[in-house]
Amino acid sequence: MSKRSVFTTITPLPPGVTRQHVLDTFHNHVEMIDLNPLVEERHPIKPPPKATPEEFHCAWYEVTDRVQYLPGGVYSGKVSYPACFHDLPNGIQTHVYAPMGLEIKGKWTLGGSLPGEPREAVEMGLNVPMVGLYVREDVDMKCNIMLTNFVKKTFKKSHAELVARLSVKAQLQEAAATNSQLAFQAASPHLSYAGSVHSSVGSPGFPPPNASMFPGLQPPPHYNQGHPQQNQYQAYDPRMSMHGSFQGQQSMQGSYQQQQPPPSQFAPSELSTSTTKDDDKKASGAPPTHFPAVELP
Repeated sequence: MSKRSVFTTITPLPPGVTRQHVLDTFHNHVEMIDLNPLVEERHPIKPPPKATPEEFHCAWYEVTDRVQYLPGGVYSGKVSYPACFHDLPNGIQTHVYAPMGLEIKGKWTLGGSLPGEPREAVEMGLNVPMVGLYVREDVDMKCNIMLTNFVKKTFKKSHAELVARLSVKAQLQEAAATNSQLAFQAASPHLSYAGSVHSSVGSPGFPPPNASMFPGLQPPPHYNQGHPQQNQYQAYDPRMSMHGSFQGQQSMQGSYQQQQPPPSQFAPSELSTSTTKDDDKKASGAPPTHFPAVELP
């Protein structure tokens, strides 16, 4: 006689753990198996005959656990079982077919929000933290009624250790990434300085405001030739503005007259009566040599 148990476990993650590091661990099936303290051996296998059509396309492993049946390690034994893993965008699904009719369906998801992100509504009654990331594990277990309490206790203890190891691993990865970035910036400070210098003096026609700040950098020769520096606070003269606009209109009219095409050398009557080779072919029924371009859908 079997008994079904459904429960959810929420484990808050410490500050500094990023979402990507946790998801990378979820999607690494071998690492998820090795983080379990009960596992002694695992290897990939083909889907067993009991796999459902959906589970047939999942990743399957044969896992061997060492289970302590009595406290203190007085009596223990090994248990082997097939397990499948299915990746989700925000977690992973697992299904275990253990001996004695034990089946465990698990779903690991990453929830919560980081500082600066919109806070999501949390489910009541699960002690979900309002701020920060957390790991949620939803378990649907079917087990012999005589073994339910023992299996449930062993399962929760081992998975609590698994999440603790996952959390420490994510912290170490985040610390290593931060140290690597700081070391790179300290080893090559000239990259950021050179980028700022090029952005300020690299544009043509704009020399640095103070040449003494950038020794060795001189404005391009074409900058001062023919462009004398003028006082930017010179008094405004409306006559100069009108004179400049009038000269601009005259230059535009002159350029327009120069760009006008020459008159046609043929009379209108000659153009209307002239024929082409394609017109002759149309009259004779032959296909034209040139097709007009059409618009693509």
